[in-house]
Amino acid sequence: MRLLIVSNRLPVSVSREDGKFHYEKSAGGLVSGLSDFLKGLGKDQTDIDDYIWMGWPGMSIEKEDQDHVRATVEEKYKASPVFLSQKLMDKVYLGFCNKTIWPLFHYFPNYASFENEFWDEYIRSNEIFCEEVLKVLKPDDIIWVHDYHLMLLPAMLKEKVNNPIGFFLHIPFPEFEMYRLFPKESRAEILRGLLGSDLVGFHTHDYTQYFLRSVLRILGLENHMGTIDLPDRVVKVATFPMGIEFEKFHNMDVSPFPSEKPAADQPKIVLSVDRLDYSKGIVNRLQGFELFLKKHPEWHGKVFLNMIVVPSRTGVTSYQKIKRRLDELVGNINGNFGSVNWTPIIYQYTSLPHKELIAQYRMSAVSLITPLRDGMNLVAKEYIASLRDKLGVLVLSEFTGAAKELGESIIINPNNINEIAEGIYDALNIADEEQVRRNNIMQKRLKRYNVTKWANDFVDSLLTISKISNYTSRAKLLKPDLRDKLLKNYQEASSRLIIVNYDGTLVPFNENPAKGKPTPELLSLLANLSTTEKTDMVIISGRSKKDLDDWLGDTHVNLTAEQGCWIKEARQKEWKLFKPLSAEWKHEVLPILEMYTDRLPGAYVAEREYSISWHYHKADIEQASFLSKEVSDHLLSITTNIGVQVLPGHKVIEVSNSGINKGELAMHWLSRKPYDFVMAIGAGWSDEMLFQPLPEHAWSIRVGMLMTDANFVLKKQEDALELLRMLEKH
Repeated sequence: MRLLIVSNRLPVSVSREDGKFHYEKSAGGLVSGLSDFLKGLGKDQTDIDDYIWMGWPGMSIEKEDQDHVRATVEEKYKASPVFLSQKLMDKVYLGFCNKTIWPLFHYFPNYASFENEFWDEYIRSNEIFCEEVLKVLKPDDIIWVHDYHLMLLPAMLKEKVNNPIGFFLHIPFPEFEMYRLFPKESRAEILRGLLGSDLVGFHTHDYTQYFLRSVLRILGLENHMGTIDLPDRVVKVATFPMGIEFEKFHNMDVSPFPSEKPAADQPKIVLSVDRLDYSKGIVNRLQGFELFLKKHPEWHGKVFLNMIVVPSRTGVTSYQKIKRRLDELVGNINGNFGSVNWTPIIYQYTSLPHKELIAQYRMSAVSLITPLRDGMNLVAKEYIASLRDKLGVLVLSEFTGAAKELGESIIINPNNINEIAEGIYDALNIADEEQVRRNNIMQKRLKRYNVTKWANDFVDSLLTISKISNYTSRAKLLKPDLRDKLLKNYQEASSRLIIVNYDGTLVPFNENPAKGKPTPELLSLLANLSTTEKTDMVIISGRSKKDLDDWLGDTHVNLTAEQGCWIKEARQKEWKLFKPLSAEWKHEVLPILEMYTDRLPGAYVAEREYSISWHYHKADIEQASFLSKEVSDHLLSITTNIGVQVLPGHKVIEVSNSGINKGELAMHWLSRKPYDFVMAIGAGWSDEMLFQPLPEHAWSIRVGMLMTDANFVLKKQEDALELLRMLEKH
């Protein structure tokens, strides 16, 4: 089994000098983290024994050179390049990715800009990635898409293939109030794009919940324990905090770089390592260090800040401004506090080799990591893992994903420079024994949940949820060969019974129930199906007698109203009670529903002779999602002993006499005569009772749901209508 990794960049960067191509391993946490996992493939219990990595090679490659570059990276790096023009990549990476997604996902809306061209180019780049993946993809491959550059890709792929698709976001997912700042089109399409995955993963529980809330508020899709039911499959949304390869950082020989901590008479080192970015809080960090020097002059000459800033996005104006601000602050602090023998800040604007960086970790008494917002921040984990002597203190922002796992560090709010200053002071004064105790705990945790465990957990979860979706879909989806068998059965039958639910089957679920009126085309279809003497057609609905009379009274179909309380047989004018009923219970139920109506603006009660329905399609979707569960629980608690049943539907809760359900109705119609063709189609939870008593030869079909007692599934309401049209032609 092969793992197909898809990310914005390849694990190798391609450059060209003097007409020759040069290949160098890409920098970044994703490449370094996944590389360790990929090296172990085939050596553990996982079924995956091979991989290929797809992404942009880092530069525009002329068409005549593409085959050569492709062959080289495939052979040497097990990678497959996606060739994009530099112009397109600049527009996507510097446009929608870094001028729209990055600032909003990191809570910097003032840096965000929204341009239609950015969005169009983002769509185009995802389409190109989709085309290239399809060229490389094999039937048994597992697809793992990474990060915010490719959030539309999963849905594009899911339309074409049935391979398991996972997506992992390596940056924060914002709260709904921030996410909704996206234009309406893009905010909905991004969510739909991600839901093309079988599994969507985030670093922290918070990000997972923020995503689920946005899916509910924007797409109207609820979840159960992180599982979202779609018409043809299920999507799992879960938390997987990314780890590091602990042993590599802990045991690495970093020679020839010095890694011993300074002697007791030498200044202690406070380390700051970050990529240049406004989300990293570097300016706040410098201001916090400056305040520390002001408040604690006893530390002058005894400590210095070793600040390493890795160049990033040098072409973006906002980053150039941050760089100028950093240069000014460093100059001011060194000028105001420094002396001939002591420089408070050693400032390096560069990227260090891996060994040298780990050496810097080990030399430092304190690591100061204070992003204003960060997805995980693997540097924090690398620092703790690198401390072979277990001496060193991590001062960590509470707004990093790592803070959830590294609780023994000093957790601070990076927006408050007083907390930064006090965090530095506290870290410098922690006794060695306490440092060892804390680091022991954190190192054990990092060793246990390393990057290989993270990746295996994700892939195992992806395969599990994909099998659930694929098995159910393959087992129950009404495929063309089965549909042809159904049509043949219908055509050859001498006596037919068709039972169809109204809302969700004959007409789409509508936010406004009053708009559920049948179209002329539907009326014609029903008329044609029910005119033949061979066919008895029954329409089951929770709607009132008046609605059904007004809409379907002229057709020759059998009608049931109020979830089966009333029956009107074809060619008869009078409605009859299905069985003797009581309405005495209504005086207990109605006040409860009215109370909840007052609590939920937009909800309303519809009262009929023998049923009451509580509608909430006009209410706030999130509030209604929570309150409707409370309504159901409350009603169930008081109706147990009064002969009443509670039936949840599509944004409605129905209350009616118990002993009447769609299964009872099915038995009523089946008892009239022997039918050699029986078909029942429904789209709601109450239709599950309709399917259960049907004979073995019956065709029971559920619209838009996999987990069902029906024998077969149709993806959407339009498919149900199309099936009825096929029956009409036979």
